[in-house]
Amino acid sequence: MKNILISGAGIAGLSLAYWLKQYGFHPTLIEKHPTLRAEGYKIDIRGVAVDVVKRMGLWEKICLNRTAIKESRFVNQTGKFISEVHPDLCGARVEGDLEIVRGKLCELLYEHLDDVECLFGDSITKISQDQKQVLVEFEKESPRVFDMVIGADGLHSHVRKLVWGDERQFLDKLGLNISFYSIPNYLDLDCVEIEYHSPKKFVIVYCPRDGLAKAGFAFVAKPNELNLRDKELQQQSLREAFQDCQWEVPSLLDFMEKTPDFYYDCMAQVHMPKWSEGRVTLAGDAAYAVSPVAGQGASVALVGAYVLAGELATANGNHFIAFENYESCLREYIKQNQDLAQMSVSILKGDRSSWIATKIMWLTLRIGQLMPASWIRFWKKQGQKRTAKAASALTLKDYLRHGNSCN
Repeated sequence: MKNILISGAGIAGLSLAYWLKQYGFHPTLIEKHPTLRAEGYKIDIRGVAVDVVKRMGLWEKICLNRTAIKESRFVNQTGKFISEVHPDLCGARVEGDLEIVRGKLCELLYEHLDDVECLFGDSITKISQDQKQVLVEFEKESPRVFDMVIGADGLHSHVRKLVWGDERQFLDKLGLNISFYSIPNYLDLDCVEIEYHSPKKFVIVYCPRDGLAKAGFAFVAKPNELNLRDKELQQQSLREAFQDCQWEVPSLLDFMEKTPDFYYDCMAQVHMPKWSEGRVTLAGDAAYAVSPVAGQGASVALVGAYVLAGELATANGNHFIAFENYESCLREYIKQNQDLAQMSVSILKGDRSSWIATKIMWLTLRIGQLMPASWIRFWKKQGQKRTAKAASALTLKDYLRHGNSCN
């Protein structure tokens, strides 16, 4: 039985632990946070990721816990109603796709694990490997030996830093920063989201069926704002970026001082020439972050975990074969999903190359209520078509039934 250490108890790490256990491996999860992180933004599960959660037996539970957002409203700087569209238009979702809060998905994945050791509140300090094993040293635990280590610890992966070096060689920063956090539902939203756009800035407020409201921000960042790690500087940056915005923005910014789950980071993608080094490999955002603007991060994490675990099972634990097949299976799928982000980034940044798409988007929003239904469906399908193509750009193999590698 192969002992595999997974760093990071997020969507990718929890999914990996589930599938590796299914295939007879002995996974161990380590997470620096003292508990499972139940906070997070709403995310989408679509395309082949839908098939993955169905094979995990989680489809029905995810359906029962979806956000159930029923309205997407757009307002101007004074709060005046501009338009209302179906939320699937904003999320580029097609029939069968699901939206769920990230934290709830992690809870469902964690509850679905069967007898998997989880080391919360600890982190890896050193990784030493040879041809037979990997020696891992921890901040708190005594050193332990594993057959493999998988870094599923996010955009700023510590495993990647320990094995591959500084993250700057792999991060492609898109020039945008994002922030989101919990707020009181003082707008009395009931399964509704409200969006406010101003030049090079975007604000969203929503409240899903669980009643836990969130505020989200995205803005074109200055070069010196792309590497902020200090919370006070992050909040200062957010205030400065939106200080001239009206509507409910000043009130929303005031809530960030007391929120328990303030999040702020740059929008970035990860591009690596190779995802593995010896007995260590990466998964999810650590290896191939697509960025939140693509709307595919959770789906890519689910699919990547499924393929990596399946290839290890197919290769009977031979990491050389498995890691190579893992990459060859996923590379094109990852590329298409990373490409998804580029148009959205161009629109938000106001790039000249995207001015036509920007004008069309705003025309649709401003007169959407007056458009014939056929026009609405047409514009809706344009965004959905591109997203659906990338989300389904892989044929999943049934690793439980077949032993050969995917093509």
